[in-house]
Amino acid sequence: MFEILWEMDKYSIYIWPSYFLTLFSLAYLYFRSIYKSQKAKKMLQQLTKV
Repeated sequence: MFEILWEMDKYSIYIWPSYFLTLFSLAYLYFRSIYKSQKAKKMLQQLTKV
């Protein structure tokens, strides 16, 4: 049963790269949003000090 999941007939050449691209994109967006959020918090703290 699991062999069918891994093989995916002749479409695996298209399916697996799309899975990896989607996973990479989601991870990139997640870490970028964390970075931008921290940057915005730091900027807000600097603006409220004045």
